[in-house]
Amino acid sequence: MITTIIELACLSYLFVVAEPSILLRELIGFKEENYFEYGKIKKFFHRLLNCCMCSGFWIGLIATGNIGTAAIISISAEIIYRIMNKI
Repeated sequence: MITTIIELACLSYLFVVAEPSILLRELIGFKEENYFEYGKIKKFFHRLLNCCMCSGFWIGLIATGNIGTAAIISISAEIIYRIMNKI
């Protein structure tokens, strides 16, 4: 169980910061510089794709089917994100 949480938190972190996923998001039209021009729905998906906590929750929920575990994965992904940004 612990390894699953760590694995999914790391996957969530990579989903947000990895160069291929950034290029893919820009290709489908989610550019950071255009954020304030988006409507409410597109802003929601933009945050979902660019936030470790948001993407960690949904990745965890889809992978485990448990809201509590998804919340732990979400917070773990955010902690990993903050630690990696300090380095």
